[in-house]
Order: sequence, then structure tokens, then C-alpha cells
Amino acid sequence: MSAALRQQRQSAAPRTGTATRPRLSPVAMPETNRPLALFAWLCGGIVILALGAVLLINTTMAEGAETRRSLRIEIADLHQQQAALLETLDANAAPESLAARAGALGMAPATALGFMSLSDGIVLETGKK
Repeated sequence: MSAALRQQRQSAAPRTGTATRPRLSPVAMPETNRPLALFAWLCGGIVILALGAVLLINTTMAEGAETRRSLRIEIADLHQQQAALLETLDANAAPESLAARAGALGMAPATALGFMSLSDGIVLETGKK
């Protein structure tokens, strides 16, 4: 700024007494009582808890997968056993097989058919076979 402008501004501003403004000085920053270490420990604890939770969930899921695998294997074995048992049942239910086993027990084919009356306890024969 030029000296003439400065002089005009000073003369235009009204002067009220001889009071001068106080000089500004920097103020010291207030001290904080919260240490940074506490925040760091808190963040570390949260991270460790999160990792522990992830490990627990992963372990549980792995156990579930192993259980599912063993159950599938067991189901396949049971299906094979069921198929084998059905084949055995069909073979034992065949008329030839029944006749052979009855003969081994000493049974003979029936010569006549009959019915029994349960109320009277008598046998009613219908004739020869």
C-alpha cells in the first residue's frame, strides 16, 4: 500500500481516546487426558475378537461339511443294503423257493382244499384239488 492511502484511512477513521488494542498472542493447546494407547488397545481387542469369531464360524462350518459327507456315505451304504435285502426277499417269496423250503420241513402238498368255521370249529371240505 502506498503511504498516501494509509494516511487517508487513518485520518478518516475516528479516534476515540488513546486506547490501543491488545496484541494477540497464541494460546497453548489444552492437554488431553485420554491416552492414545487406550484407543489402540481397544481397536486391537476388537480385531482379535473378530478374528476369533471368524475362526469359530469357519470351524463349525467345516465340522458340518464333514458330518454331511459322512451322512451321504452312510445313506449310499444303506441304499445298497436295501437293494440287497429286496433281492433276497424276492428270491425267498418265489413259489419254487417256498415249495423247496416246505419240502425240507417235511410238508406235503395239499390233496384237498377246505375251510374252517371259527364259530363252530368244524372243517368244511370242498373237494379234491
